[in-house]
Amino acid sequence: MIFWTSRSASRRPTLRWRWAAYRGLAAVCDYPLHLGITEAGGLIGGTVKSSVGLGMLLWDGIGDTIRVSLATDPVEEVRVGWEILKSLNLRQRGVNIIACPSCARQQFNVTETVGELEKRLAHVEVPMTVSIIGCVVNGPGEAMMTDIGLTGGGKGNHLVYMSGSADHKVSSGDIVEHIVELVEARAETLKAETHEHADAAQ
Repeated sequence: MIFWTSRSASRRPTLRWRWAAYRGLAAVCDYPLHLGITEAGGLIGGTVKSSVGLGMLLWDGIGDTIRVSLATDPVEEVRVGWEILKSLNLRQRGVNIIACPSCARQQFNVTETVGELEKRLAHVEVPMTVSIIGCVVNGPGEAMMTDIGLTGGGKGNHLVYMSGSADHKVSSGDIVEHIVELVEARAETLKAETHEHADAAQ
């Protein structure tokens, strides 16, 4: 048996009511609980409501299945659901891009670069982190904690980090293609290592 409390996001105070209802159910039974906010809205507003509503419950250890309901392409519902789970470290799949906002210090167009990378790397399922930081103020610190990192540099040359260490440089015009190649290569390496470990364990 799976409990599911249906509640439209148009009714107030929906998120607080849902949080209290699920906490009450979790306290008195041990059945699986399905989490979802129906009629949450469009891509932006619905994502925010779903992230807050589902995130509060998942953070408390409540919930066994989730559903994100958005007035947009159903593919986006799945993407948002995965991102919620990834942000709470409950599931890991695909590339997690860490990026800075646009500011005067950036040495390349971070916004366009990240947008293009998200599209080009959507097919990668192997978990890994990639940092795309536009300047040397925050770039090195983030890059040292990610699988692949890019830090903006002067004169159109930017520093690439591999596994936390400075490795080589790349020019502005080659950033997207180069990062895609590095991610895909690392994904293949990680998949091969996983298969080797599985074979060794048998």
